[in-house]
Amino acid sequence: MAAEEANKLEVQHEWPAEPPPTTEVENKATPVPEEKPTDDAVVEKSEKPCEEKPAEGSKYRDDVLARVTTEMKDGLIKAWEESERSKIENRAQKKLAAIGAWENSKKAELEAKLKKIEEKLEKKKAKYTEKMKNKIALIHKTAEEKRAITEAKRGESVLKAEELAAKCRAIGSTPKKLTRWFSS
Repeated sequence: MAAEEANKLEVQHEWPAEPPPTTEVENKATPVPEEKPTDDAVVEKSEKPCEEKPAEGSKYRDDVLARVTTEMKDGLIKAWEESERSKIENRAQKKLAAIGAWENSKKAELEAKLKKIEEKLEKKKAKYTEKMKNKIALIHKTAEEKRAITEAKRGESVLKAEELAAKCRAIGSTPKKLTRWFSS
């Protein structure tokens, strides 16, 4: 029997002990202050047993119905607000994802262009490097030829000088070019 009374207490609404003193004009004009429960799913057990409704039950019933109606409206508004927030968040996430994908595609496109340009520049660099190496080789070849010609001319000049010196020794005369330097 005690268990049944405890179950009834969980299901029954709590009724205020005394009604607030109001006039009929105030009752129609001012809304009843709300008591918001902290959690909609939890029904608190009160240690005090519920008192019977006073004789003026219709006023209390109207107040309770008004409170329940406002709580329902508040619940619906809260649910709508949460729904709208989630829609807004989803929309924003979708847009952010689209922006990120666009950014990544543009980056990839520009990186591909940069890679192509770098490849072209590398080819040009290799081409010009080859040209410069060829020019350097040509210059080296020309220098070697000039060195060879100079060495050949020097060798010929030395041979002429040695022949002239041998001729002068055989005749016993001095070369004409040399006498100009030593003649006074």
